[in-house]
Amino acid sequence: MEFIIGAAVIILLLLILGVPPMMIVLGALSLVELFLLLMALFFVISLILLMMTKPTEAKYLRIDPNEGVGTHAVYWMDDREYDNSFPAEIMFVDKIYHEGKICKIRIWKSRKDPEKYILLDWYSVIVIAVGLPVFSLMAGLGLAGLLLMWSVIQ
Repeated sequence: MEFIIGAAVIILLLLILGVPPMMIVLGALSLVELFLLLMALFFVISLILLMMTKPTEAKYLRIDPNEGVGTHAVYWMDDREYDNSFPAEIMFVDKIYHEGKICKIRIWKSRKDPEKYILLDWYSVIVIAVGLPVFSLMAGLGLAGLLLMWSVIQ
């Protein structure tokens, strides 16, 4: 609610200062495009990290809360617990994760620091495989739309 009120105040101030409404729309769409580009970049980086990992198997243990991103899946491998690098799905946990099941995962371990690793389960791979083309397409179409709007305004 505060975001909407803040955006309304900013738009009102811009209109009072004489900024044309089309430029305000172009600015708002530019912010949306920036978000889409950052999401596409996130999935490109995720794909690079996925290519660095090696396939193996681990035993799924549980879903744990995470301070930063909600929840994450925990796996058992090499006599220790590993947390999934991607957040766990919260809606279909009982359909996706089955306690005690041996799962195929992908992992990269740092040679210098055993506490540093990247673990991606099959759900993470699906999210990357779907997210990368979707957000890349959306970012590309959004950029084309912004360039078209800019050429019309000029």
